[in-house]
Amino acid sequence: MVQERLPQEKKVCWSLRLWSVAVISILLLSTCFIVSCMVTYKFTMDQSNKRLSELHTYHSSLTCFSEGTRVTEKVWGCCPSPWKSFGSSCYLISTKETVWSKSEQNCVEMGAHLVVINTEAEQNFIIQQLNESLSYFLGLSDPQGNGKWQWIDNTPFKQNVKFWHPNEPNFPEERCGSIVFWSPGGWGWNDVFCNTNRNSICEMSKIYL
Repeated sequence: MVQERLPQEKKVCWSLRLWSVAVISILLLSTCFIVSCMVTYKFTMDQSNKRLSELHTYHSSLTCFSEGTRVTEKVWGCCPSPWKSFGSSCYLISTKETVWSKSEQNCVEMGAHLVVINTEAEQNFIIQQLNESLSYFLGLSDPQGNGKWQWIDNTPFKQNVKFWHPNEPNFPEERCGSIVFWSPGGWGWNDVFCNTNRNSICEMSKIYL
């Protein structure tokens, strides 16, 4: 009887060990997952707090909009006042006329850059904010005057949308892009001299909370 019971006891013992290993493995994986989530959340919050701190350096107040939910938390997209919100960006129409390089510098000092237009919807939103009697610098330039236009944030120009006025760009020495209203065609892009004074449009990424 003793000899018959020993193999059975060994089987039970091995089963218990296997279950113990499985339970411990699951607990370890669960712990790793929870720690990973906490680290990711902390990193995201640290990034958000850092971005908020940077924005508050240049802007006295922020306006936040509810943009749905992410799992169990609300998502708020924030823009400085009086910047305009569209998509994942904030926009400011500058009323100060200056040259292209200074316009970009002014945007950078506010944590932004000259606007980069990626879609027709974005263009349509922007032109609703503009004055038809003015011309506005874009974050678009052709530094060498050889037709190789580029966006200020390195967005690929060839693959991107384009809204040039008919027969534009047309002059190699005009190396900066602007958006302007021409009758009867409406709003479109035009190449202009970079050292002329114009209004501009700044764009920055929203901060999400």
